[in-house]
Amino acid sequence: MNESEILKHELKSAEDTIRKLQLVIEINTYITKSLQGEEVQKRILQQVKRLLHCDSGSVLLVDKEVNRLKFAYLSKDEEGERLTDMNLKMGEGIAGTVWSDGTPMIINDAKNDPRFTDKVDKKSNTQTNSLIAVPLTYKGEIIGVIEAINKTDGNFNAFDLEMLQYISTQSAIAFKNAELYDMANKDGMTRLFTNKYFKERLLEEWQRSIRYKHPLSIAIFDIDNFKKFNNDYGHQAGDTVLKEVASILISSSRSIDIPCRYGGEEFTVILPETYSEDALTVIERIRQKVEKSNIERNGAYLNITISGGLATIPELSPKNIEEFIEMADKALYFSKKNGRNQVSYYSEKITI
Repeated sequence: MNESEILKHELKSAEDTIRKLQLVIEINTYITKSLQGEEVQKRILQQVKRLLHCDSGSVLLVDKEVNRLKFAYLSKDEEGERLTDMNLKMGEGIAGTVWSDGTPMIINDAKNDPRFTDKVDKKSNTQTNSLIAVPLTYKGEIIGVIEAINKTDGNFNAFDLEMLQYISTQSAIAFKNAELYDMANKDGMTRLFTNKYFKERLLEEWQRSIRYKHPLSIAIFDIDNFKKFNNDYGHQAGDTVLKEVASILISSSRSIDIPCRYGGEEFTVILPETYSEDALTVIERIRQKVEKSNIERNGAYLNITISGGLATIPELSPKNIEEFIEMADKALYFSKKNGRNQVSYYSEKITI
């Protein structure tokens, strides 16, 4: 290699290092500007993919109630849906080993590493060839593990590990900040965002939609015959139903959606950047999952269904946010009036 080629190589290496440092700065800037846990972690994982040239990333958090690692955030939404119920014991797999030992790991030949378990791959229908796993530590306590999976241009190296360790520190801080934020903005029973938060976020999304002419949908749900659950089985049964519907709402919403408790047995979902057709797909999926759910109470299974109403801008032209919400609400009551357990889209022809 002559002197010119050496200089070119060094310049390219320096440019690559600068690019990576810029991405790290972007991550840090985003973390300091946002307290929304899921959005922060999703953005971090997307930057991890760009920074480390890997196929995907994941954040696993320690569930203290069951003493297991659970998948909290993934860079690919479709994998998140498959891994909802997946967990790892301390010492199980690479992530479980990092949780147990507190030591970062680089694995460039996963299938031949005795510490690796393929049960996650089987559940998510993926294949892990290489990965870096780093503990998420906050004030000396390991609260989870962050992973970069499948290097796309060779093997993971020491610089990749150093970058992910820095990101893990920021990610742990971001998660704890978001946890405190959620405590102030989420309903204690259902873990959905509060009505106050709903109004604040809807205003933000409304203004963004109007300014950039982007689509925005809003759905309102109501649990059918909810008073009957309370009257027939007691208020504890009613609370169980609320929690079950809320859990389905959270697990079935996309990462960009904002599920909230509107009040009583009513729920809302804000769907940014979403036209009516896609919004109906999301909302109908939620309705079907609720219909298929079974809650046992005193030897009987409770048949839970929900009715929903949907409205979208700019397909519709409400004068203000209040009218936008009213459109979704009218569609909801149209669903209830016409047999319940269905989702309706607002139309001027709707009568209630």
